[in-house]
Amino acid sequence: MTLQKAIFDMDGTILDSTAMWASSAAHVVTALGYTPKDTIERDTLPLGMLEYAPFLKQDYQLPHSLEEINRVLEERLVRYYNEEATLKPGALDFLRMLKGRGVTLVLATATDRYLLEPALRLTGADVLFDEIYTCGEVGHSKHTPEIYRAALGSTPKDAAWIFEDACYAVHTAVNDGFQVCAVADSAAVHQWDEIAAAAACTLEDYRRWQQLPFLR
Repeated sequence: MTLQKAIFDMDGTILDSTAMWASSAAHVVTALGYTPKDTIERDTLPLGMLEYAPFLKQDYQLPHSLEEINRVLEERLVRYYNEEATLKPGALDFLRMLKGRGVTLVLATATDRYLLEPALRLTGADVLFDEIYTCGEVGHSKHTPEIYRAALGSTPKDAAWIFEDACYAVHTAVNDGFQVCAVADSAAVHQWDEIAAAAACTLEDYRRWQQLPFLR
């Protein structure tokens, strides 16, 4: 069936934010006066914004409230999404190409709206997305498929593709019957074989989108 809707994750998929997220947990722990574990980047890789503070509080036995932990994290995120955010190479042209073909573009992300909207404006992608769904607003992380179902709406599943970079999110969508295009990202390089095996297709560079079978 012809592609009608493309559902994109944001961080690590279209937004080149991996390095920022990789360092954010360590930034929070350090700012609160503790020493990050050597494994902190790997431990927090699968986490969305709803899960960061509870994980750090438990893993480091932090005496601080979840609100205080989130405040420290938020300060770092606000600066990034408002002033530093960039798209992955070729991502903007890819989105424009899909839009030009009449494809409905939807953002389905764990990042809160007050952060993602400035980033989209900063990168010029804000005018391209028709709908935006966040895990916070849907009330579920991407460990469950609710956000993808909301983003799909009334579109048939075989007329939609999900673009994701995180291994756990790819599995969530695939297990719910979605067609998934896995987007390569440095944060998940150690899981790429598993991701590529689970997804229906892969995209390692937006500038080589012609390789995608459903766009030929």
